[in-house]
Amino acid sequence: MEKVVDCLENAYQEFVDAAAAVLETKASSDCERTAATDAALESFKKKWETFKAACDQAQELVDSVKQRITANTTFPVNEDMIDIFDHSVVDFDD
Repeated sequence: MEKVVDCLENAYQEFVDAAAAVLETKASSDCERTAATDAALESFKKKWETFKAACDQAQELVDSVKQRITANTTFPVNEDMIDIFDHSVVDFDD
């Protein structure tokens, strides 16, 4: 699990750094399109794709844990009971 979290954290930081690089490059070129701005945008696009893939991987881990929780219970469990992963309030009265 730590590996997934570390991967997500690194991908996020690289994405934010690439966004900052785009803004800095644009500002230094007086908002003109240059080879440097194109390179910064291309890097930003790659970092975005990497970040999305890391998010997908993290979601797969969460889904796997949810499935293991429901598979290892001795009483009936419905989706509402494991909404803690979605930061929802569990309502057992429904």
